[in-house]
Amino acid sequence: MRALAETGPRGLAFWLLVFAATLGNIVNSASTPVLARIVQEHLAGDAALAGFVVSLSAFASIAAMPLAGILADRVGVRTVIVVATVVAAVGLAVVLASLTVGGLVSSRILFGAGNAAVATVLTAWVVAVVPAGQRGRALSLFGLSVWVGLALGPPLGENLSQSAGYQAVWIVAIALQVGGLVLASFVRGAPRTVAVADPREVARGMSAWAPTLRTIALPGGVAVTAWAAEGFMIAFLIQHLEKNGLPAEGVTGAANVFTVFAASVIVSRLLIGGLPDRIGGVATARISLLVLGAGLAVLAFSGHFAVAAIGAVLVGAGYSPLYPALTMLATDGLDPSRRASGVGLFSAMTSIGYAIGALLGGVLVQSVGETTSFLLVAGAQLLVGLLLRGQRGVAPAAGAPSPAPEPG
Repeated sequence: MRALAETGPRGLAFWLLVFAATLGNIVNSASTPVLARIVQEHLAGDAALAGFVVSLSAFASIAAMPLAGILADRVGVRTVIVVATVVAAVGLAVVLASLTVGGLVSSRILFGAGNAAVATVLTAWVVAVVPAGQRGRALSLFGLSVWVGLALGPPLGENLSQSAGYQAVWIVAIALQVGGLVLASFVRGAPRTVAVADPREVARGMSAWAPTLRTIALPGGVAVTAWAAEGFMIAFLIQHLEKNGLPAEGVTGAANVFTVFAASVIVSRLLIGGLPDRIGGVATARISLLVLGAGLAVLAFSGHFAVAAIGAVLVGAGYSPLYPALTMLATDGLDPSRRASGVGLFSAMTSIGYAIGALLGGVLVQSVGETTSFLLVAGAQLLVGLLLRGQRGVAPAAGAPSPAPEPG
């Protein structure tokens, strides 16, 4: 099998990493709904406790993503993937060993941290090795792992739980989590950069990180705003559409608007996945934010399924090239020895945005109602799009060290 650096997104090596990431996303989306039901049905907890337990993985991932990136720059991606997979698998096994609230809390933290670390390092692997001219398309295709996992995971978890009990869900989840590690192990040429303890850099402390933080700050801030919109939409769209007259279920129900949204992301990724490579990260991000804002505005006034579907298509088309474009802006100018760290920090900012959208969205809805809230969130996308004016993705400085490929 040819190395990823030689074949880019067209080779088997790339797709093995995509499949590895997909397995991790399947594990997350298959176990999460079942876990919420376990809390209420087996432990006599209420919905608030179930939501708290489920949310722990998101908070664990915010801490794990930057740490995983930093460690990948220090010891190499393979080592981090192995350790993170073990942590995630142990977290899943805790549910089988201890069906208590404490056990589920421990499980969710360990699994959330390990699973997020694997996803971050796989992304860093793609960013570091795929040639720059193909990186936007590679990130677009790689991101499909999230949506395929979201589509396949819940039915898998539900069917296993109903037919064989909740234990079967976690047994299969452990197998899939380890399966991702096995797939990644077949890919040659993993980037491996070992940091040398430079006394001058140690003395500078945080100032040594200043160039990395400056490069990530603006794309990361835009990502916080954009993914806050997703967190807000997922939390409040169904109730907003119900108030506007749509039923919650059924073919033309509010829940199926999310199906349209997911389909739009997938189709858009396949059709325009290479847009950041063709017109650049800044132009792609600004167009994406404009389309995203338009979609949110349409959803604000949706009283019929057809109108809501149009809004969902626009939102999906907006998000589709946005992540690869912002990731390119956040990482292309970094020293290769800090690129995985940059991916981790940037990924954490998308998770922070998602959490902010759900938390502050409730305050907005309570204060001004759903329609106005959707319009305010839409306007925020247009505003941060203007802030990107003048931002340029720059190439690494001449003479910057390249990551040394790990033998394999």
